[in-house]
Amino acid sequence: MLSKGSAGVVLLAAAGCAALAPSPDRPPARLEIRAPDLAHSLTEDYPAPSRPEDPVKLGVWNRINADRKAAGLAPVAWDAAASRVADAFCARQIQEQTRGHFLLNGFPPYARMGLAGVFGMNSENAVAWTTTGANFEDTPLQLALAGQQSMMAEKAPNDGHRRTILDPEVTHVGVGWAQGSGRFRMAQEFLVRHLARLTLEQAAGNPATVLVKGQTLSDYRLAFVTLAHETTPKSLTRNQANARTHYEFPQPRLAFVPEGMKSLHVVGSETQDTVRVGPGNDFAFRFTPGAVGLWTLVIYTSGAREKARPGGAAVLWVEKAAP
Repeated sequence: MLSKGSAGVVLLAAAGCAALAPSPDRPPARLEIRAPDLAHSLTEDYPAPSRPEDPVKLGVWNRINADRKAAGLAPVAWDAAASRVADAFCARQIQEQTRGHFLLNGFPPYARMGLAGVFGMNSENAVAWTTTGANFEDTPLQLALAGQQSMMAEKAPNDGHRRTILDPEVTHVGVGWAQGSGRFRMAQEFLVRHLARLTLEQAAGNPATVLVKGQTLSDYRLAFVTLAHETTPKSLTRNQANARTHYEFPQPRLAFVPEGMKSLHVVGSETQDTVRVGPGNDFAFRFTPGAVGLWTLVIYTSGAREKARPGGAAVLWVEKAAP
């Protein structure tokens, strides 16, 4: 079985709209960030060039880039951090006997990636093969490449996997896989990475306030940040997890823009000019979640004469503090 997530986020930025008055961040008492672990500051830098040593991952990465080259697209760089997240996900799928994008904990792919401290804008392809025999006749590499071939053979409009592989915006990919108990699972984690660095720090005096600091790559600048809330995912039964064949990013209702840009309004969101932009493409802002659940922060970037588009993301899991 193959399954693909719907990971599109459509937002427009327009000048000339009246700015909404900033509302103070006053969360309910005793909230805290449960994940990622911010006992110490968490920083991810733009990945250094690398290549996978595992022959299955290497084979899939090479095939992905061959398929992109045939479509006239640039290759995607290898992402070791995303690969580690994908490996853990696939291993857990084998244990839980699940397939698709969800484990029994109900967390979506972008939350798994962000809570692991991987801050690219993520979209996922998932592949699942099952045999009733004692073992697969095909090798893991053959199973993985068969999955890639099946995704590339999709036809519009039911070609979500193929469109993800051939997305011109993605810059990196990490591949993970696992096999056992007559099951093979593979996940392809594609990312858009326009950030040279992103750091999350817990603010002193308030365990629910996060200081976000970062720097865009030299070819990009920060345009705005959207913040979306959803309730904490509920546990799923195996049937429920397997029945979820797609996922979507939550709709943002809050947006931060650079300080002084009060005329910039992000459509559909309360917009506040709270992002401090410094020299060298540095930026920083504070965020205090106002409710328990998952908060997804999408960092929009733009190049010269380009419209803003997602260039990075982070996720916070907020819960009530222990008494």
